[in-house]
Amino acid sequence: LSADSGILLEVAKTAASLEKRSLQMKKAFQAKKRSYEKRLKAFRILVSASATKSNKDALQREENYFNKLWQKRSKQFAKMSSAVDAISDKDPKVLFGFVRA
Repeated sequence: LSADSGILLEVAKTAASLEKRSLQMKKAFQAKKRSYEKRLKAFRILVSASATKSNKDALQREENYFNKLWQKRSKQFAKMSSAVDAISDKDPKVLFGFVRA
């Protein structure tokens, strides 16, 4: 695959844009994570004060929701990071895919 400078420029722009978006998403997720941690702390205090079934269930639901969200975002961030790395390393498969698209 011959490297055309125009394609490489577009690929570099795409990588920069993807990396910027990834950082924005990570920052937003960290804010959401802090919010959920505060919420979980409040639920834990509530459960320790009044360990009713509904309070325990609410705490469990919140923990499950956050764990699923964390796993989903972690996979998403890993994929974005690997894409940026592949573009930065000028991986021929990525460049070929970019040319075809």
